[in-house]
This record gives sequence, C-alpha cells and structure tokens, in this order.
Amino acid sequence: MKVKGVRQGSYRSMLWRVLVIPAAAAIAVPALATNAQAAQRTVTGSVSMRIMDYEDFGPNTVCNRSFSLIPRVITSGTSTKIRAWSKCGGEVRVEVHYKLTVDPNGVIRVTEGLVEFYEGTSEDTGDLDGASAFANMILFPGASDSRNIHVQNWSEGQPDDKADVTLTLRN
Repeated sequence: MKVKGVRQGSYRSMLWRVLVIPAAAAIAVPALATNAQAAQRTVTGSVSMRIMDYEDFGPNTVCNRSFSLIPRVITSGTSTKIRAWSKCGGEVRVEVHYKLTVDPNGVIRVTEGLVEFYEGTSEDTGDLDGASAFANMILFPGASDSRNIHVQNWSEGQPDDKADVTLTLRN
C-alpha cells in the first residue's frame, strides 16, 4: 500500500501498516454485531374483516371484525406458520393463513398466503366453500405492507356468503 508522503520501506510506512490497518479491522467488528441483531426480527400486524352470511329469510348477517395479531419473534433461517380467524352469524368462519421467514439481512418474507371461507351449520364447520391465495409480501426492516383479499362461497354458488379481508404486517 502506498501512502502519500511516505517512502516505501521507511519507518513511517511500517507504522502505517502496524497501527492503521489493525484499527480498520477493529472498526469492522460493530458491523458484525449489527448483522447478528438483524437475525432476529419481530412481526406485528392487524387483520380487518367484513364478513357477510347470506340468509334465505330475513336480513343477511354482517360482521365487522378488526384485531391486532400477536407479535411474533422470528430468527433468521427459521420460519413459522400463522393462522388467524374470525366467526360470524353462527355459520361462517374465515381463516387467514401465511408463513413468515426472515433472511439474515432482516428482511421478512410472507409466503403461502391463503384466506379460507367456511360456511355450514355452525362456526366450527369443516365445510370449506371458498379460498383465495394472496401475493407474497416482502417486509424490509422498519417497513409494513398490506393485502386486500376477497373470498366467497364459490362451492355452493352463494356469492353473498363472502368476506373482504385486509391483512397488514410490520417488520
């Protein structure tokens, strides 16, 4: 390495190599600590749903639900599957499913997004009548993203049995 004003092989050149280069290496150590902190991230968010249960007689049942999601701490290299749901009218259940994965650089990837619509004789029915997948989300540190998802009772031809879901997640 040539340093302006320092002759090669001189005492100053040797001091430069002995004192300055190790100092630069010591400065790089905090950057490693920052990457270690990015390996663990917390995901927060909320879900809003407008659910309608169609009725052959009388008025349709409409339920507006909004709730905060339980904060999730995710470690780099791992993933976790999340399920959130709400019920309406004694016959309808809407479930939101997705998978969270964090990269070593702190970016959270939301994949396998799916909203399921169940309609039957109770809110605990296993009768899946509709599903809508939603696009992957990428959450950079400090950022948030939302998806609006529509799902309805496609299996039984009841378009008035439906839900509009807004999922918002923050890294």
